Amino acid sequence: MRTRSAGSLVGDLWVVRRGTGRPLVLLHGNGASHREFDRLVRRLAPGRSLIGIDSRAQGRSLRGEGPLTIARLADDVDEVLGSLGGPTVDVLGHSDGGNIALELALRHPERVRRIVISGANLDPSGLRPSLLRTFAVVRAACAPVAAWSPWARRRVELMDLMLLDPQIAPSDLGAVTAPVLVVVGERDVILPAHTRLIVSSLPDSRLVVMPGVGHMVPVRRPAELAALVEDFLGAPDSD
Repeated sequence: MRTRSAGSLVGDLWVVRRGTGRPLVLLHGNGASHREFDRLVRRLAPGRSLIGIDSRAQGRSLRGEGPLTIARLADDVDEVLGSLGGPTVDVLGHSDGGNIALELALRHPERVRRIVISGANLDPSGLRPSLLRTFAVVRAACAPVAAWSPWARRRVELMDLMLLDPQIAPSDLGAVTAPVLVVVGERDVILPAHTRLIVSSLPDSRLVVMPGVGHMVPVRRPAELAALVEDFLGAPDSD
């Protein structure tokens, strides 16, 4: 979101807005920022108000006080939208951003019209075991110095977001009223059976498996993902 965009802190969160029209909120993956979607937003049709939010303690957002959980990050999004006048929005979330999008739909359903998630999971068991082991190693390496190193403390918290969160029961998804497009890479770190569980648990969902790509669909396949988003969300000026 480099051009014709303006960013500012809304509370603790860095929020970047671009364009006018129907709002589309962009939620990035763990440890990234709204810039994760730079290559995608250029391919979206005009007529959307793009709202890129850096999650708490990531990108240019502040850490603030209290625990760092997916549920809290979803509440953060709700608070940002409230400060912007309380619009009903479409949401595109990748990885942890997809998890946040699902939590937002559960905790604040009035905010959400349609959702696109890419590489999301309901709980850590949805990730490849080898990846969870890697996260645990990184956490163990950082934990001894976290008390005096802000960088290490941040790494521990970000690893915990993936090792401990989210905690969404499949049965919870029955309460999601918004239609959901579930996108996953053919070689994603999300286990295929877990993605199928998400799709089967949502009342109104569609699955797209992106061939020949792993977890980073928004970065590796921005044109294809943008086309899917446009088709699923519909024209910006339609109901």
